[in-house]
Amino acid sequence: MKNNDKFKEKEMANSLGLVSMVSVPLQKKEGNVIGVLNCFTCQPHDFSETDINMLSAVANQAALAIHNTELIIKTRVIERELKSRKQIERAKEILMGRRQMSGEEAYRWIQKRSMDTRKSMSEIAEALILSEEL
Repeated sequence: MKNNDKFKEKEMANSLGLVSMVSVPLQKKEGNVIGVLNCFTCQPHDFSETDINMLSAVANQAALAIHNTELIIKTRVIERELKSRKQIERAKEILMGRRQMSGEEAYRWIQKRSMDTRKSMSEIAEALILSEEL
């Protein structure tokens, strides 16, 4: 690492006693690189093809885990958005029935209450739905 001009963290490597390094990409199935797995040693070491293959397998598993986590998070966000939309639609129906408002007027009423109270539209909708159930 000390002799490689591409390696930028020479001071850190020296302070930690690191002398050899190999880097393998974290790649998704499509080939998109989402990061890098670095492996350091404190003894001089020439990384073999077997070493690199093993590190590549670990990197690919890490990339897959990261990708799956991203998908789970996106799914949860979509589920929350869908739940919120359903609540708002139900609250609009309640306002349309109670106050003879159009759908647009009911939406704007919920939106205004949301801004005035600094609560989300979903919270306003939930309160309307609860009040209807009582």
